[in-house]
Amino acid sequence: MKRFDIFKRYLGQQIYTAKEEHEWETYGEIREGVIFKGFNLWILGFAMIIACIGLTTNSISAVIGAMLISPLMGPVIGFAFGLAINDRNLRIEGARNWVKMTIVSLASATLFFLINPFDHSTELLESFQKASIFDIFLAFFGGLAGFIGIVKKEGVKIIAGVAIATACMPPLCTAAYGIAHLDFKYFLGGFYFYFINCLFIGWATFLLSRYFKFESITKERGKRSLKNVLLWDLLLVIMLVPGIWIGYQKWKIEEDSPAQLTDSEKIQALEKRIESLERNVRQN
Repeated sequence: MKRFDIFKRYLGQQIYTAKEEHEWETYGEIREGVIFKGFNLWILGFAMIIACIGLTTNSISAVIGAMLISPLMGPVIGFAFGLAINDRNLRIEGARNWVKMTIVSLASATLFFLINPFDHSTELLESFQKASIFDIFLAFFGGLAGFIGIVKKEGVKIIAGVAIATACMPPLCTAAYGIAHLDFKYFLGGFYFYFINCLFIGWATFLLSRYFKFESITKERGKRSLKNVLLWDLLLVIMLVPGIWIGYQKWKIEEDSPAQLTDSEKIQALEKRIESLERNVRQN
């Protein structure tokens, strides 16, 4: 029993997490990310152009660069954090600026694809057309890591990595490609991909905000706050259904496809083919 207590204490010390910043510092950092004017407006525009070029040319490095500088995650985190601490103003500002950023991003990316002479689809565009349950998990755990990066001092590298992992920009560009080419399959697939990323990043932020026990701006957590949380939970469940179905379809395709040969099996098959050709040559 004593050894178990020692192990339990040791394990607790290893996994213990605490806020490394004052609450007002974290609040200020999140609120700054919600702002959509000035530098953030220009950065978003540049990031969308870079992402569109990357998707058009199948350039992964360009797409990654766009995701690194994109400010799209700011309003999502701001809304979820405002919901967790019951800050109505932050919540409204986050939601409003998220809508603005989404509209501006779609408009700029659509304009790019309308004037772009290379209007064919690429592998990268198609890859952001269908979001499975695994992409949902990626967004959720990426959101958890992202919020830890916010409450942790010197967490910039973590946030940058999360921006790459959760991939908010490429799906939005894919949706814009669908608008520009009147292909609603691309639009719906890309926007669904983008929306679930935002939704589950926000949910992860909300859960960790409660876990770290950030103080509520107003002491009353009335029916309105509970109603907002329940509506969000309901939306999460609804949005899970298409992702599960797409994941099942991908699994079914892999199961139905012929098994891939190993390298040794490929070599053996090639040797047999060569022997067969040599026999045919000798007979002729």
